[in-house]
Amino acid sequence: MSYRDTPVTCEKCGKQFIFTVEEQRRLARLEGEVAPPILCRNCRRAAERTPESHKGTVKWYDPDRGYGFIIQSSGDEIFFHRSGIVAEGPERFKDGAQVTYRVKSTARGPQAVEVALSDAD
Repeated sequence: MSYRDTPVTCEKCGKQFIFTVEEQRRLARLEGEVAPPILCRNCRRAAERTPESHKGTVKWYDPDRGYGFIIQSSGDEIFFHRSGIVAEGPERFKDGAQVTYRVKSTARGPQAVEVALSDAD
């Protein structure tokens, strides 16, 4: 596969950055799939520094595909995968369910992990 430096716009701050050939090769080695990150390096680092628990609402979750999105208190959406769900069966994550989660920085941007239904549900 041929790689080339690619300009990308950060979804959080709007700044443009370069998705370098080196980053693309590293992703291909580690994950097999090469997709540009949605956040610039600074926004990814900021996401890494927020280990506290967050509250949000499930926008949607597809148990067949094993992923969905949470609406954060800021109004932004964050991706979550079935592997990041704690304790509860994935089928219980209905649209509108209140959840708690932590944010993990990944090559594709922040991802919700340790996702659990809130005590209110």
